[in-house]
Amino acid sequence: MEDLLLVNYWDKRLNEKFPVVYDHLLQGGYFSMPSARMGAEGEISIGYAWVPPYYQYNLKLQLVDFLEVSGSYRVFRGIDDPILTPLGFGDYSDKGANIKLSLFKPEDSRYRIPGLAIGLEDFMGTSSFKAYYLVLTQIFLDYHLEVSLGYGSHRFRGVFGGFNWMPFRNSNYQFLKELSFVGEYDAIPYKDELVEKHPKGRIKRTPFNFGIKYHLWDMFDLSLSYIRGAKVALSISGSYNFGTTKGIVPKFENKLPYQAPVNIQELGELRSEDIMMQDFMFAMNDQGLDVTEAWISYENNQKVLRLKVINLVYREERYLKERIVSILACLTPQDIDQVIVVVNAFLVSVQEYHFDMNFLRKYKNKEIGPFEFDLLTSLKEVTDPNLSQSKRVFFKKKERINFELMPRTQTLFGSTRGKFKYALGLTLGINGFLNEDLFYSIQLGHFFLSDLHQINDIDRLNPSQLINVRSDVIKYYQQKSIALDEAYLEKIWNWGKGWYTRISVGYLEIEYGGVCTEWLYYPVNSEWAIGMDFAILKKRSYQNWGFTNEIRKLDGFNPHWFPFVGSQYFLNIYYDWTCADLEFKLSVGKFLADDFGARIELSRYFPSGLQVGFWYTMTNGHDRINDHTYYDKGVFFSIPLDIFYTKSSRSRWGYGMSAWLRDVGVRASTGSELYNLINQQRQ
Repeated sequence: MEDLLLVNYWDKRLNEKFPVVYDHLLQGGYFSMPSARMGAEGEISIGYAWVPPYYQYNLKLQLVDFLEVSGSYRVFRGIDDPILTPLGFGDYSDKGANIKLSLFKPEDSRYRIPGLAIGLEDFMGTSSFKAYYLVLTQIFLDYHLEVSLGYGSHRFRGVFGGFNWMPFRNSNYQFLKELSFVGEYDAIPYKDELVEKHPKGRIKRTPFNFGIKYHLWDMFDLSLSYIRGAKVALSISGSYNFGTTKGIVPKFENKLPYQAPVNIQELGELRSEDIMMQDFMFAMNDQGLDVTEAWISYENNQKVLRLKVINLVYREERYLKERIVSILACLTPQDIDQVIVVVNAFLVSVQEYHFDMNFLRKYKNKEIGPFEFDLLTSLKEVTDPNLSQSKRVFFKKKERINFELMPRTQTLFGSTRGKFKYALGLTLGINGFLNEDLFYSIQLGHFFLSDLHQINDIDRLNPSQLINVRSDVIKYYQQKSIALDEAYLEKIWNWGKGWYTRISVGYLEIEYGGVCTEWLYYPVNSEWAIGMDFAILKKRSYQNWGFTNEIRKLDGFNPHWFPFVGSQYFLNIYYDWTCADLEFKLSVGKFLADDFGARIELSRYFPSGLQVGFWYTMTNGHDRINDHTYYDKGVFFSIPLDIFYTKSSRSRWGYGMSAWLRDVGVRASTGSELYNLINQQRQ
């Protein structure tokens, strides 16, 4: 027992982590000063802070274990914007982006030596609150104390520091354990007008700030402080690790892998092909799979069963394979030597498994292990049955019509008539197959709540001087009638050996219709892919479902109309760096506003399925904002919705936001992108 207690003590010490507290920008820190600490990888936080004389709205993402990224929206209380406030914008505001890189975390040495981090605050945009710093943080676990010492430049002038003391961390009273007493030495020279932009923020009676913080329900952080010797500040934030979560609620509706009933009777009088397929269909449907086709053939002196299935539920390929193997082990007739399972991505077959039944039965009987079995049954390219030696024993027509009801949302930030504009409504999706390969998609949408009608589609400060291929999109969202968001036909071919082709024609998005073709080379088990796409597009009219032959171009603020038939074409290179969970995409070619250049996308995906990334575009469009050349850039994320469900689902919700609504570096949506369609089946 003494040995067990000793091991238990050291287990706790080795895995003990001193809680992280966050500053008013949601970075690891105190109030105004940062520390070298940061949250867990995949953690997302959102918060609000009242730091007189500012309101601050913050968002933070722990992109990787050593990199913290955050953004802030700071509102200058009581200060008018000289141009926009009379139009309804409200108080002056400023956006900022912050980044902190940990060179060495305190946890890496189990708190024996200090952690070291470097950081940049407000390094993008106007950079009105720009600061660079280097900071050391030491944890004294036995004293429940964290101490930081750093040096900064620009807004941080010289030496700064802070501490976080949690004297009740081992208390028997649960409500006291998460209470922190926090203090800092604030190195910001508030009295300097070049540093502190708000006149009411230039009062500083002391450089010492102090207060308390409280961590509630392992999710919320509350802070109350006295800053600059003059004002009371407060903040509230919420955090959740969307990157590593297995779901907010347990998936108790998921079925266990198939186990019974077992029927491995040979095909013949006692078990016909129809009975076999009924067994497979029932089991597959119960496991979230849909069988659409089955063939029996004789190849290389083997009797082969070929099944084509659609994965309706599972996001990860390993879980799909687990379910397929459990069914085959229990239901495949003994006289079948090999089973080929073709995985269909609804629109096209993308890969297949070859299961030698001798190996599969040994795996079921635990005569070989999972590692060996995976090597023997890796993914392969799709093959077609030899029609002269094959017999189709089952065929199910694809759905002719399917209805979906989805939310319809649109948000805009920084309009001249307000800091935030929104529209909420519903979209009715109608889709299906006109024949076995020709897919159609129709989406009808309507906004029930919207304040977008207050917005003008011309930037009052920096009107775009390119042809308006995207900056006038607001006119489409201001329709009061039911909108036809899309209506197109699409066909995809898998030519084998990793080659794919797509053709789409119709109303491809809310602004454009036309025809697009795409080809892609993406072999199975490859981290690389390369492709090209080309589209001829016409602009849709603002108020109805027709097209227009003209497009607007501004000369200063004066509109002129020119004949327009749009085109875009790109060479696309993809790389899925699986060992680092990073995905890259490079597109080089012609954008919609007749500008040529390149767009790069970089994204990180997490074990939960969350994907977060950014894009940056460089073209010869020469778009100007505030006398500087603007290149299109933005951020995006995609989150699996089964995080919120009690069962597995392939459904996702994505959102992207550009830094500015402009016409440079614009490409129209043209249907189902081949790489995404295939890659989602191989994750």
